[in-house]
Amino acid sequence: MFVLMRESPLPPERLWQRLAAIPDHTQAVPLTTTLSGPGSPSNGWAFTVRTALGPFHFDDTMTVESWDPPRLWRVRKTGRLEGWAEAVVHPYAGGSRVTWTEELWLGVPGLRRVTTRIGDRVGPWLFGRVLDRIVGVPS
Repeated sequence: MFVLMRESPLPPERLWQRLAAIPDHTQAVPLTTTLSGPGSPSNGWAFTVRTALGPFHFDDTMTVESWDPPRLWRVRKTGRLEGWAEAVVHPYAGGSRVTWTEELWLGVPGLRRVTTRIGDRVGPWLFGRVLDRIVGVPS
């Protein structure tokens, strides 16, 4: 599991709006796009994120487990890549702070412990970029 925190001059409601635009998160992840499901993020909303290089692709399916605007969302990864991610927004120093907690692993029997360690090392770099974009930190 890894935890990322970012501070933003944005008020909590505005930062929440950016975090709630889940399909837009992939704009900060190379080779990745969101194949949204019907509707918009809310409890039970399912969506797919695709990472592709030429004809090769990997689909990562997810379902929103908790949706509590303007404070918290939690997503469960339900495909080959398993785990969860949670974002919590708090007022902070005239703006806001977001805490992003995530755990991910490859859903292959016997590999969870190894792939969780890989996710714990790669995740902060990958999702830190996403979080920086959401809060407006220059890349």
